[in-house]
Order: sequence, then structure tokens, then C-alpha cells
Amino acid sequence: MMMFHSAFALLFFVVPLVFVGLIALVVWAVTRPSPQTASMAPYGPPAAMPSRESPLDILARRFAAGEISADEYQKARDLLKGDSKS
Repeated sequence: MMMFHSAFALLFFVVPLVFVGLIALVVWAVTRPSPQTASMAPYGPPAAMPSRESPLDILARRFAAGEISADEYQKARDLLKGDSKS
């Protein structure tokens, strides 16, 4: 009879602990960030690194945007290519 009493006491304390552990596990699994959001910066995804442009690409982009004139573009292009016509 004593053995039955010990087993009942063990179940009385262990079963609630198991249920509390399962509930805590479910709460943790639901509230933890996913691997995609865990790698994000606090204010959104990190900015992508700009691609490395060559000096001629930058020059062409500036000319296309109207930042420099055709004459400035040709002079700078010749200078970058090594064609000095001075």
C-alpha cells in the first residue's frame, strides 16, 4: 500500500510540471522569431551593398543623368582610358 501512495504522490507533482513544461515550450515556439526575421536589423532588412562600379561606369551614369556635359564626359573618358590628347 505504501508503494501506491508514493507513486500517486510522484504523479501528483510530476504531471503538472510536465504540463507546465509543454505549455512553456509551445509559447516559446510560437513567440520566437523565425530564422528570416532573426537576421533582420531592428528596423528592417539590412541595406544591400552597392555593386562595385568601374570609374567608366560611374562617368557614363553621371553623363546619362545630365550631371556633366558631353565635353566633360569625353575629356574624363579619355583621361580614364589613358588617351591623353593634350
